[in-house]
Amino acid sequence: MTRLFIRFYLGVILILFVAWLQVYVFRGTTQSENIKVVEDALGGGVLSVRDDLIEGGVANYEDTVVKVQSRFAYPVNLVKRSDRPMSSAMQVRIDNGEAVFHQNKMNVSLPESDLLLEFGPLPQFAGPTRSNVLLSLGSVFLLAAVAIAILMRPIANQFRSVERTAIAITEGDFSARIDEGKRGLPIVDAFNKMADRVESLLRSQKELLQAVSHELRTPLARIKFATELARTAESEEKREQRLDAIDEATDRLDDLVGELLDYTRLDEGSEASAYVTVRVDELAAEAVAIHLPLYPEIHFELAESAAVELTTYRTGLLRAIGNLVENAGKYAKYRVRVSITHDNDSVMVTVDDDGGGIDQKDRELIFEPFQRLASDAKPGAGLGLALVRRICDRLNGEVTVATNQWGGARFVIRLPKPAA
Repeated sequence: MTRLFIRFYLGVILILFVAWLQVYVFRGTTQSENIKVVEDALGGGVLSVRDDLIEGGVANYEDTVVKVQSRFAYPVNLVKRSDRPMSSAMQVRIDNGEAVFHQNKMNVSLPESDLLLEFGPLPQFAGPTRSNVLLSLGSVFLLAAVAIAILMRPIANQFRSVERTAIAITEGDFSARIDEGKRGLPIVDAFNKMADRVESLLRSQKELLQAVSHELRTPLARIKFATELARTAESEEKREQRLDAIDEATDRLDDLVGELLDYTRLDEGSEASAYVTVRVDELAAEAVAIHLPLYPEIHFELAESAAVELTTYRTGLLRAIGNLVENAGKYAKYRVRVSITHDNDSVMVTVDDDGGGIDQKDRELIFEPFQRLASDAKPGAGLGLALVRRICDRLNGEVTVATNQWGGARFVIRLPKPAA
């Protein structure tokens, strides 16, 4: 992480340096253009004075220069060419008789002599020099680099926290989290949520594994016991009874494995989630029709309701309603009632039974996997209601339990309507 920060910071410094270099080049180019303007503006006057000197004759150079000086506000002198070293390009121009701007002075050669007619130093243009400009730009870029370093420091620190926390998690500390601080980055919040999810999944899987090992013992023990009895059966009739017991325990084991697979898929979020538009009342009627034959002594009633459409995970919602209907039929005395209601924000599926109800203290416990009440003698693995809660969580809804007007249990699935 430190190397990444250093590379990024050096990259920013490089960008600033390139910008500085471009300004330097631009400044040099602009100055060259300005020199050409100066030469064009003053060259005519310089060449005119040279012509005056030539016309006055070599013997009168000094007198002519004194006369010319009164016409200019800056010095006019005759100097030797050897005293003014110039580049080869300027030398060529001087030899060609051009007026050349050199070291803030205008120079032109006198023919058939080693003398230069020199005007200057010329008045300085208002504005900073190249060195001043470069120094100013360097100061600005230095301040910008320092400011960037200061601004990036908390970001770099948080990325280092992400790195340290990730290493801690890989080493087995699943409770490690990043301190978001006062100015947390979005990645910090996302990382912590991811870590929470991973820890929750691992804890859930661990609890599930412990519960599975416990729940599988009962049907396996029954199968083993029935197998021993079948070997020692005194008659064919008793042997058939023991084999039927083995079949029953095998079916029970198969149902348990199926429920475990369903619960695990929902827990991992890997269940297929194709959303379709369904009528909730028709879905409830389908769930009742599936479980009605299992409890012939119970009267199932589907209350009349308006047609309510919902775009949702059909298979999951059908399973959730079906589990509540099956649970109600298992514990009801005489009747079960399913009703569909809705308001502006939600759709509610309510399943009532006239059984013994659920105590207030047990209303959270029953939604935990493999948790069964001490007084519950009905068959089951304790996963049905846990599946209902998992499904509702995936659909951004909730399931609650209360007491109805009959004194029995009332389960309510509440699902949000999608935004218009």
